[in-house]
Amino acid sequence: MIKANLIWANESNKVETLEDSDYLLILTTPELLASQLFHFSSPAKTYIEQVFDDEDFAGNKGECVFVQGLKAFKTSYIPVTENSGKNKISQQLADVKRVLFYGVDFALFEASDAPNVPSRASTLSKTNDPSTVNRSSYASDSNSAFYSKSTSDLKQTNAPAFRYLEQQFDALFKKLKSVSVTLEKLSFMALSTAETASGDPVNTIASHSQFLSALLRSYFKHGYHFKGYKTNNTPASCSQRRNVNNDSNNAAIDQAIDIGGTLSLALDAKHFNTAQKRLVSHTISYETALNDAMTWAKDLAHMPANLCTPNYLAEQAQHLAQTFNTVSCDILNESALKQLGMNGYLAVNAGSQFAATMPILRYTAKGLENSPPVVLIGKGVTFDSGGITLKRSPDMRHMIYDMAGAGCVLGVIQAVATLGLNINIIGIVASADNAIDGKAYRPGDIITMHSGKTVEVMSTDAEGRMLMADAISYAKQFSPSVIIDIATLTGAAISALGHKATALFSNAPALENALVEAGEQANDRCWPFPLWPEYQDAITSQHADMMNTGINSPGAISAGCFLSRFADGTPWAHLDAAGTAFTYTKSLSATGRPIPLLLSYLSSCAIKNNQ
Repeated sequence: MIKANLIWANESNKVETLEDSDYLLILTTPELLASQLFHFSSPAKTYIEQVFDDEDFAGNKGECVFVQGLKAFKTSYIPVTENSGKNKISQQLADVKRVLFYGVDFALFEASDAPNVPSRASTLSKTNDPSTVNRSSYASDSNSAFYSKSTSDLKQTNAPAFRYLEQQFDALFKKLKSVSVTLEKLSFMALSTAETASGDPVNTIASHSQFLSALLRSYFKHGYHFKGYKTNNTPASCSQRRNVNNDSNNAAIDQAIDIGGTLSLALDAKHFNTAQKRLVSHTISYETALNDAMTWAKDLAHMPANLCTPNYLAEQAQHLAQTFNTVSCDILNESALKQLGMNGYLAVNAGSQFAATMPILRYTAKGLENSPPVVLIGKGVTFDSGGITLKRSPDMRHMIYDMAGAGCVLGVIQAVATLGLNINIIGIVASADNAIDGKAYRPGDIITMHSGKTVEVMSTDAEGRMLMADAISYAKQFSPSVIIDIATLTGAAISALGHKATALFSNAPALENALVEAGEQANDRCWPFPLWPEYQDAITSQHADMMNTGINSPGAISAGCFLSRFADGTPWAHLDAAGTAFTYTKSLSATGRPIPLLLSYLSSCAIKNNQ
């Protein structure tokens, strides 16, 4: 697990950042370069300037230079005058082994001082009711609010600043990897004198929450690594390790948890007031909780189906409840599901050697015990063979990712509990295994669902909607404020949106608008699709209330129409994350999306509850 470490530093303790770091990363510009070099000892400065000349480095945007060998400048080589107090950290900087200078677009940071550029916290706090945002007005307002008039690149991309910032930091960390820099022990330090403090990029980034969020999110994303199951791996010792049943697979499961590293961020304490320090700490806490959630979801998604079974997901849900006193968990086994009439749910799992489960997690905020919850439902098909409607074998190995929606729900509830958000949530992990044997359900079967509605099975590979429909129907007993389901449901969603945006379907315009806004805020975008009555005709059946696939219809919309019939009058949204939760045909490609979108939405709801 990688993490961020914040140090409020002055000149005397700033060196703590360097003691456990493999690399010091200095963000710079052509104008700032000279003042930043002022902190190095004279021999080190001369050496660095020579490297700059050799590499033709001037601190321009996107330029990167890697300076090694500073450790050679021992204390004896540093003039006594440089230790007189004017430059207290020069000796320690001279002892650093590796320093990376990276040129940034400082106009981007200057734009943050323009009016109407909100942080995530200020933007959300202004939204009294996150469910009543008008999507069309938000789309224009957000671009103007985040728009940088002094940055030409922003004008060319017409993108909100957070998205642009994350792209720039993505380029930075990709550059570091290209020069074989690991991200395990990396430190950012503000090298500011009294005269240049306001112009130091590290201080400026930390002063604005969307800048710091973009930096941390990009670092976490590029620092993630799934360790896997090779026998020469040493089992990791990690605080995030979750206990599972003591079976023969434990050693392999333990090895899947990665140790990772730390990003140290040293900021000049004298340049931040109390409110700014609180905002920095809050932003780091938020992004850390988000990263922990996404890391867990990705690790679960990367696990093979013989290890990550429906029962394993149930155990993970139970462990989550044991970790937080605000979370409780009930497990519905196959016997309970059968008594409830969850026949569509059980049909999906009928051909499997593994038993279906349905963990139900409850996160309850203090004082909101009687408030209606937000229900999150995650599709947890631990392996999707397609059933009798068999998938094409070359791509079938990627169907371990068909439980990414369930991993998303587990991760979101962990993040919400970590942050202590003021909101009630019920998370349902709809978990099954779509396999084949003589008991498997068949095309042409008529199934009576939990709601009492009947479904004619046209394709056993349209299993996710059968699972989710029963879960949605069951969830209405909780009298939720909204139901949101997350599923890797259709290849048609990939055809429509690729891997850039999650497909969104909803029967409630206010909820739809709120999710679109949350996705924009989190740089985890979704895009709404219609559920017009005309599209419902495609799933009309001659033998039952509906078919589970449409005829001559857009597949993602047909799936949305099917699920909408089980939500009835409850405000409901369906997030088809088939293109965003993982990258199809690529191994180890789970992304953890749409956790950022959902945490952004839930945070805005919590802010509303606080008012």
